[in-house]
Amino acid sequence: MIWANRGKGLVEDCLTVDLAQLMRLGPMRDELSGDGFLERRQGGEAIGSVRFRLDLREAHAARIVLTYSVVVDEKQRSVSQRIRLAFTVPQFGGRRWWMLCPVTGERVRCLHLPPGNDRFASRKAWGLSYRVERLGRSDRQFERLFRMQRKLDGGTGWGVEPLRRKGMWQRTYAHHLGRLAALDADCGVALLRLMGVPYPASKGAEAKGDPLASKSLTHNDIV
Repeated sequence: MIWANRGKGLVEDCLTVDLAQLMRLGPMRDELSGDGFLERRQGGEAIGSVRFRLDLREAHAARIVLTYSVVVDEKQRSVSQRIRLAFTVPQFGGRRWWMLCPVTGERVRCLHLPPGNDRFASRKAWGLSYRVERLGRSDRQFERLFRMQRKLDGGTGWGVEPLRRKGMWQRTYAHHLGRLAALDADCGVALLRLMGVPYPASKGAEAKGDPLASKSLTHNDIV
């Protein structure tokens, strides 16, 4: 395994396999197997992909096999990585499946492949952090907005029109739009504060007569 830049990477820059997401694609159930294909997209373009085969036919031998291409030292090669699975039993019954990190052995929902490396492992194993953790307080509202925008097509940026990704359910798209509207308003508040304009965050601000507390601000309000 290549451990380049361990402890310096960002989750957002990685190719990520989310087991919960894979289970919803099928949907997969106990004692079944299936395969599929995942893409990492940015700005509407695919920048990474992985094929997977999920096998739950025998609980004690459950596994997922990931097949993908990597570029290491300017050379491209194919990799096949086998990940063991384990399950816990929730109070409401059934099984909740987890991947076992090949490095730490811990149960995790997501495994990550940082750029320039050749194996998937947990966030803890790679020493990854989220971009928002490295930002100043005033930047975090915008990063949350951009992170939500990356779930859709249309690009990132304040005031960018979101587009529904191909294959996304309309209900999911509507949920994302509602969340985007709230994050857009939060960015408006953050920008006003950077400009020195007071904007109390308390719900009682409107009752106290604050003229800015009577509505949510958006990109169009500022520009």
